[in-house]
Amino acid sequence: MVLALADKTGWSERFLIWELPLVRALEYYHAALWANGVWTVRNERTAAEELARLSAYVDDEEEV
Repeated sequence: MVLALADKTGWSERFLIWELPLVRALEYYHAALWANGVWTVRNERTAAEELARLSAYVDDEEEV
């Protein structure tokens, strides 16, 4: 992340690591990825879908 931000902004590695707040660095990194066509938001399952998937896995394990 530091190298990507340094490349895009010209900021020093020292500034990025020691002075830039982490929340802001993550925002800038997300923006740089998005500007280069990288989708950064995962398509998460809903809680009910995830519970059903995990329940099926547990049920399969109990049958063995």
